[in-house]
Amino acid sequence: MEYLKQYLNQTDGLYAFNGRLSRSGFFIGQLLLMIFISMVTVPIAYFLAIYAPQLVVDAGKSLPIWVGLIVAIYVFVYLNVFVINVAAMARRFRDAHVSFYNFFWMLLPFIGTAVLFCQLMRRPVEVQND
Repeated sequence: MEYLKQYLNQTDGLYAFNGRLSRSGFFIGQLLLMIFISMVTVPIAYFLAIYAPQLVVDAGKSLPIWVGLIVAIYVFVYLNVFVINVAAMARRFRDAHVSFYNFFWMLLPFIGTAVLFCQLMRRPVEVQND
């Protein structure tokens, strides 16, 4: 649980971009957050996939408003997870002494993911404040 607390940056706030994050804290926190999010969103997605066609037939070609609310919650959760992941990557880049501009590697389909992963795997750099 300590890794998830470090990943979520409880000292400075959930969306804080300042601070540092170790490799183990980043990857274990990412794994735990994805497991938690999948426990929330996958049942919602299965529910919508199974029952939405029947709901459309029952509602007379229009979906009930609660289906729209579920989809809005689904999108809200994923946008929050994206911002939390970007903040964690910024702290991990700072710990590895890598430029913030490495985020742009995400724009390249396959090579970008590999380069970004390699940058996130770098060893931490000890910083001397003189």
